[in-house]
Amino acid sequence: LEDITKSFAGIHALTGVNFDLKAGEVHGLCGENGAGKSTLMRVLGGEIRPDTGRTLIEGREERLTGPTDAIRRGISVIHQEMALAPDLSVAENIFLGALPPGINWARLREKARDLIQRLGFDIAPGAQVSDLSVAHQQVVEIAKALSRETRVIVFDEPTAVLSTGDARRLLQIIKGLRDSGVGIVYISHRLDE
Repeated sequence: LEDITKSFAGIHALTGVNFDLKAGEVHGLCGENGAGKSTLMRVLGGEIRPDTGRTLIEGREERLTGPTDAIRRGISVIHQEMALAPDLSVAENIFLGALPPGINWARLREKARDLIQRLGFDIAPGAQVSDLSVAHQQVVEIAKALSRETRVIVFDEPTAVLSTGDARRLLQIIKGLRDSGVGIVYISHRLDE
């Protein structure tokens, strides 16, 4: 992101911000509430358009038209408020928006199981998301991002609702993603993380 500026009703949320992320890097983004962390990541995720500035992906200027466009370009944002459909299964949530016509449900569940196991968990692909713990719902969100061949994942305050043990496990997942070449942006107010 180059020279990003964004105002809301005349209030500057971002002024001339530059941010660079490479494959396999983890950047911690810290700051007070209202500092512009989430706004900057919403620009990266295509959720809001900056007033000025440029987004470059692999050196090419790109104009993201929305979150779906960012996802197509390999950028996923996992917000504090998870974007899961509670009445659908784990597998359906992972592939929601990418379900082909004539779904092979056994193959879909198998692909979901593979993604979840890559993250070191054993969550039944047929389980209803509303029956999962918050930590397991977050794993489903990460698996959903990985199913889209994501190259950049933004975690916005991911441990805010997790127990200490689940938070440690999430940090291990992030290290594994980093080691596999995924660029990570980690927004937190917990400096020890």
